[in-house]
Amino acid sequence: MKTLTDARPLIKTNRALRNQKTSQADRLAVKERVTNSVYVWERPVRIFHWVNALAIVVLMITGIYIGHPFITPSTNGDAYYSFTMGWVRDVHFFTAFIFTMNLIFRAYWTFKGNHYAKSQILQKDFWLGMVETIKGYLFIPNHKPHYIGHNPLAQLTYWLFIGLGSVIMVFTGYYMLFQPQPDTIYGKAFAWVPFIFGGSDFTVRSWHHLVAWAFMFFIVVHVYLSFREDWLDKNGTMSSIFTGYKFEPLHRAEEQAGAAARNLRPGVPTAIEKENRAKRITILGIGNSLYSDEGLGVQILPRLIKALKGVENLEFIDGTTEGMQLLGPVEATDSLIIIDAVNAGKQPGEIIKLEKEQIPSFNGIKMSVHQIGFQEVISAAQLRDRLPERMVMFGIQPASLQLGVSLTGTAEKAVPELVERVKQQIDSWRGEK
Repeated sequence: MKTLTDARPLIKTNRALRNQKTSQADRLAVKERVTNSVYVWERPVRIFHWVNALAIVVLMITGIYIGHPFITPSTNGDAYYSFTMGWVRDVHFFTAFIFTMNLIFRAYWTFKGNHYAKSQILQKDFWLGMVETIKGYLFIPNHKPHYIGHNPLAQLTYWLFIGLGSVIMVFTGYYMLFQPQPDTIYGKAFAWVPFIFGGSDFTVRSWHHLVAWAFMFFIVVHVYLSFREDWLDKNGTMSSIFTGYKFEPLHRAEEQAGAAARNLRPGVPTAIEKENRAKRITILGIGNSLYSDEGLGVQILPRLIKALKGVENLEFIDGTTEGMQLLGPVEATDSLIIIDAVNAGKQPGEIIKLEKEQIPSFNGIKMSVHQIGFQEVISAAQLRDRLPERMVMFGIQPASLQLGVSLTGTAEKAVPELVERVKQQIDSWRGEK
């Protein structure tokens, strides 16, 4: 009988092997991310974003204090040292000047920057894309294309808040600043503002306050949606505002070249894009490698990559147990092969194949051990009318779902045949005319 001391060398060896595999996987992941990264936000855009964000925060805090002082200055000693309101007003006005110059710079960069810094708001495709985007957010059947930069709805929101909202804040703010000096050149320059915003000083101040709170609402929604997109699509939305790069799989990066080929009209696929999409086959592995045969989809991907080496236009996705985060890759392909452990009540180790219509949807029978998550993906894609045209699921009836980092012997014996079945499926699809 082996003691714990006898087993320790083996444990250390296994741990070292796992660490080595993890390190290799991390390096491959980094390489994959670099290969599929798209430079979206240029440095001037990123600088504008953070200067604008900081300016809005400072202006909001100081503006609230000017309207409702929440710090009571000390009355002891020289008044110079308790001139709190004066300092707050100075900070508010100085930040307002920075905010204004930053806004003017961004307007300039709208024409100077890359096409992600521009907006096609006057084009018909922009508004059609916005309608489809709204449908997508409401989970209504839609044909919303994938956007690497801002989608039309986001662009319109920026026009309303960062564009129109900022202009209102600038004019009403400068009017209030120079109101006490109406005979100066600056006072006369902004004397017309009340005629646009209600005809009185009170309405000008009301507009200034209301738009300021609208900015706060915008920031909350903006941050939430940014985190949401980053979490669901895993495309580096949050990090992109620091680095400029978004992680976009190759089939999405093609949109960049396609946009240039169609005179910067994102959302309208070119013939080349349609052809590439039709030819590409996505292989999605799902599973949790900590529970024996449940990790089938993840465990088999490296073997499929090796077996299919040299076969062009294949995309391999390690879906682990991502759930709704897989919606993007599922909707972005026309041909999808899913690999997962499938509990169909068969003999352990038996290979199971489910055609598109057999893969259970939201109200279907639970057959896959991961279907609580992936079931929602299929349902959402179906609801949005964006299911892949060709879709098939291959799986093996699990022999064990107990804790373990490798497949059971029963499942291992079926893997070579499963790999062969996947190859045959690819050949079958590629052979279709």
